[in-house]
Amino acid sequence: MTKMYDVPERWDLEVDLVAMGGSSGGLAAVIKGHDLGLSTVLLEKSEYLGGGTALSGGILWVPFNHIMLEEGIEDCKDDAITHIRNTSHGRHDEAIANVFLDAGPDITRYMVEKTPLKLTIDRSTDYYADNPGGKTRGRQLFPDESIMATLLSEAEKDHPILSKVRPDPVPFFIGIRGKWAEGRGLIGGLVLGCAERGIDIRTGVRGRRLIMQDGKVIGLRAEQDGKEICIKANKGVLLASGGFEWNQEMATRFINVENFRGMSPNSLEGDGHIMGMEAGAAIALMDHAIFQPMFHSKGETVQGKPFYRPISYGYPGNIIVNRHGKRCCNESFYPDIGRAFVDYDKNLSQLSNAPLYSIYDHTEVTRSGMIMLKELTSDPDWLVQADTLEELAEKFGIPADNLVETVERFNRLSAEGHDPDFHRGESIYNKFWGSKRNEDFSPGPVLGPLETSPYYGIKLDLGSVGTQGGLVTNTDAQVINSQGEVIPGLYGTSNTTALLTIGCMYTSGACQSKSLFFGYLAAEHMAS
Repeated sequence: MTKMYDVPERWDLEVDLVAMGGSSGGLAAVIKGHDLGLSTVLLEKSEYLGGGTALSGGILWVPFNHIMLEEGIEDCKDDAITHIRNTSHGRHDEAIANVFLDAGPDITRYMVEKTPLKLTIDRSTDYYADNPGGKTRGRQLFPDESIMATLLSEAEKDHPILSKVRPDPVPFFIGIRGKWAEGRGLIGGLVLGCAERGIDIRTGVRGRRLIMQDGKVIGLRAEQDGKEICIKANKGVLLASGGFEWNQEMATRFINVENFRGMSPNSLEGDGHIMGMEAGAAIALMDHAIFQPMFHSKGETVQGKPFYRPISYGYPGNIIVNRHGKRCCNESFYPDIGRAFVDYDKNLSQLSNAPLYSIYDHTEVTRSGMIMLKELTSDPDWLVQADTLEELAEKFGIPADNLVETVERFNRLSAEGHDPDFHRGESIYNKFWGSKRNEDFSPGPVLGPLETSPYYGIKLDLGSVGTQGGLVTNTDAQVINSQGEVIPGLYGTSNTTALLTIGCMYTSGACQSKSLFFGYLAAEHMAS
């Protein structure tokens, strides 16, 4: 085996900054590095740029950003750090959180002013807006589709690299969002910023092993078209290759659930984690991920691996039950669905709830469009139909009496407009979630009975749009080892690094903003 500290006799490429991974963090690093006079190259393992971000909503979580303040929405650092402290379960890093908050607004403004990326806000709320320091609007920034769609469509004619921004799996998002909306708009804006600067972006290049000399990272060995290439990094290597949700061995070691799968691109196999750990990097939060309920329709693949779809959940006419036929979570808050998946019964040494089943009445299946989706998929058996709840329970092998009792109780609670069992519909975020279907913010916008037959159900798998554990870094995005010492020349961001900005808490856009900010800060530190 080639050892990571073997220095090659010749280098195939020599630059100042090497970014491994076409994430928002990798792209921000090469942009800022270029602007500071560094020579840069970005290497992306897959044929597409953007990783999971390109498939996401493209949100950046930026407390007290200039756009919200200009619109008169109040926010301040004290509120933001209070919110993090209140929700992180003590697993954030105070110094990193402070740098994230201090630097974030200025970095955001820089990207808006110095690249084609244009951002806006809408009425999205913090997940835990009810907690101290939470905000109901303004911290979530989105690519402004009214600007980005036309801009990127026109730019693609002159900059073919934009065709490398990861497309939506078909028919995953067909009819739901525009080509340059959300995550593709975010990545597209950054890629266009690279193209306008003439930055070297190479797809189909997989980082394999760091090259070290006298304890310092001086480059990396990569694979391109089956051949090894060696790239020298005079200032540093940035690992920004995303999470490890598609690495089954790592998932088995770190995630406490069987058959964990990714909803992200299947190129996210923990390459950066492995390379960093080989160099002695410390790791943290490896048991954490952005868990999501999903299902697989047999025969559907993307790039040769199974394709997992999200489901419609948490609206009137839907509940989620466990293998006992009982509700086990707040169906309108996906982090709580994830919690139900991984809950563990120590008395039985088994998962408490899994597998989970999403149950719908005919009204909700029609309203959500799942009936139409069933006709589009090659194997529609993922959506199980029955005339009665008892028949549906029998098909899933769960207790029929429990399912009937569960639905009857939920229907009564829906009529009363409250859910004392799992508090569905009570939080500010739950009301926002319900407003996607119903603009009326009256109590219980996500509550509604299951009362029209036939009934439907989906056996759920546990997926993730990104793991949150990874390499430990300092405030300059330098990777540190288990003794707390810097590994010279090695930097990290994206889901390759632990989400120490906010610890156990998550809110939409937190991973993407962390990735972008610390990619930017890594470039600044290399230049200094």
